[in-house]
Amino acid sequence: MEYTDIALKLMEEEKWFEAQEVLKEAAEKEPCCETYNNMGVFYIDNGIQFKNSDTKEAREKGYNYLKMAYNCDINYKNLIALAEYNYHYGSTQEACKLYKKASEIKCDHRTYNNLACGCYRLGGYVKACMYFDKALKIADKNIDDIKISYCYSFLKCREDYSEILESISDDKWTVLDRFILYYFLGDKGKAYSMAERVIAEWEFGMPVLAMLYECIEENNIAEISKFDSEVLSLVDSRKKRERIINEYEYTPVMLWQCKYIGCIKH
Repeated sequence: MEYTDIALKLMEEEKWFEAQEVLKEAAEKEPCCETYNNMGVFYIDNGIQFKNSDTKEAREKGYNYLKMAYNCDINYKNLIALAEYNYHYGSTQEACKLYKKASEIKCDHRTYNNLACGCYRLGGYVKACMYFDKALKIADKNIDDIKISYCYSFLKCREDYSEILESISDDKWTVLDRFILYYFLGDKGKAYSMAERVIAEWEFGMPVLAMLYECIEENNIAEISKFDSEVLSLVDSRKKRERIINEYEYTPVMLWQCKYIGCIKH
C-alpha cells in the first residue's frame, strides 16, 4: 500500500496520530505535490496530533504545505484544497480564482457549485446563477441542494425561479428552506402552513425567528413557547423585525469532496 492508502485507512479507524506520522514520513521521503498536499489537508482538518491524544491547531502550517504542493505541480485536488481554505479562512475572491482554475482542469459539478457559492458571497448573483446552472447540467447527485442555492441566487437577481421551485420534491427539501423561500416569494399562506413544523423541528437564527413572528401575527399561531422572553424582546418591535429580515443572507450549500491526492474512494 502507498503512503496515502495507509494514512486514509488509519484515519478511517480514527488513528489520527498514526496517520499523521505516515503523512510526515511521506513528505520527508517523497517530497512532491501529493505528499505536501496531503500533509496540508491533514493539518488543516485535524491539527497537529500528539501521542497522548492532545491536539494543536495547525491551520496556517497546513496552508503552507498546500502552497508547497502548488509550487511542485498544478493539480486539481490541490487547487480545490487551496480554494476551500481561502473560502473558509482567507479570501473569497482568491477562492473563486482557484475554483475557476480547477474547473478548467476538470469538469465537476462540485467545483462549479463551490465557485457559484463564492460568487454569491461576493454579491455576484448573476455569475452565481450561471455557475449553479453549469453544476446542475452535469450533476448526478446533490441536485436538490444545488437547486435550492440556485433559487436563492435567482431571488437576489429578482428573476422567476418558479420552475426550479416546483421541481424540488418536499421530501428532499427541508421544511426550513421551503418556509424561507415561500416567505420571500410573498406566499405567506404557504409559509404559515410550515411555521409550526419549523418551530418544532429546527434550531434557527434571528432572521428566521423574525419571519416566523410575522407569520404568527398574521395567522394567529399561538404556539411560541419555544422562544424565551429575552429572545422575544429582540423581535418585539416591527421595525426591528423588518431590519433583521432585510439583512438576512442565505448561505448556499457547499458540496464537500475529498481533497487527498491519490484517494480513489471519493
